[in-house]
Amino acid sequence: MRILLGIGVLAAGLGVAYADSAPEPEAYTEYSDPLNVVAAIQTNFEAEAGQQVRLAVYANEDDFLEMAAVKHQGALNETGLAIVRFRGLKPGEYAFAAYLDMNGDGRLNRGALGIPTEPIAFSNGIVPKWRRPNFDETKVDVAPGSVVVITLEN
Repeated sequence: MRILLGIGVLAAGLGVAYADSAPEPEAYTEYSDPLNVVAAIQTNFEAEAGQQVRLAVYANEDDFLEMAAVKHQGALNETGLAIVRFRGLKPGEYAFAAYLDMNGDGRLNRGALGIPTEPIAFSNGIVPKWRRPNFDETKVDVAPGSVVVITLEN
């Protein structure tokens, strides 16, 4: 199974799926946790170690991009990778949205037209041009042991 651009999922016992634009998921198996879902957020550009990646997880269409089921953050390491563990996230379909908080103000900054000025990424590599993505096109199936690989592009 291949998921196009930007996000991949490694699931213990479920086989491997990976994004064309992300590194091979085998590189992330060391982060797998049999009790939790793990997100590995990687930048494809040079970013400062310590910068925060903010990640929101949505459980359904009604709440998508409005009310996250779970929010977490993680700091980039020196290679541009942040690892976030989701304790207690039940198996199922979820949509992921991540951004790099480049100025450290704790929010996604936008320009005059409402377009984000900080790097963002959605599940399944959806990159909408003139509209918001929707839940169905961004959802991925996860379970404890899964490693979700998300690539932030600048």
